[in-house]
Amino acid sequence: MTKKTFFGAMAVVTAVVLTGSALVASNMGFKLNYTLSQAAVPSGTNTLELPDNRQTSMNTAFALINDIGAASTFGVTRYIKSNNSFATYRAVKNGGTDFPLVPGEAYYVAMNTTVNYIPSHY
Repeated sequence: MTKKTFFGAMAVVTAVVLTGSALVASNMGFKLNYTLSQAAVPSGTNTLELPDNRQTSMNTAFALINDIGAASTFGVTRYIKSNNSFATYRAVKNGGTDFPLVPGEAYYVAMNTTVNYIPSHY
């Protein structure tokens, strides 16, 4: 193999490696396509688990409601293991206390209308 051929092959391999990682990241939104149904039982409640590698702007229940769509979302609920209870936040006046979203935890999302949700922060 000549020196020119070797450098040409290495340039192609480098380009494939760099492009391959970008292609995986650009496809992530299609893998995270959730149908959040208003007809779910009970009362339009759906389970939702968010990926661990979300951006810093998606860190509260309020941010999640706005990302899904405030008009479509009734509220977000989390389970509190320490006292075996639930905390709910709704994006309305006196809707509860906004809580942080913890990586790896699942949440209940109650819907007013059915939407297809693709997280915008991943």
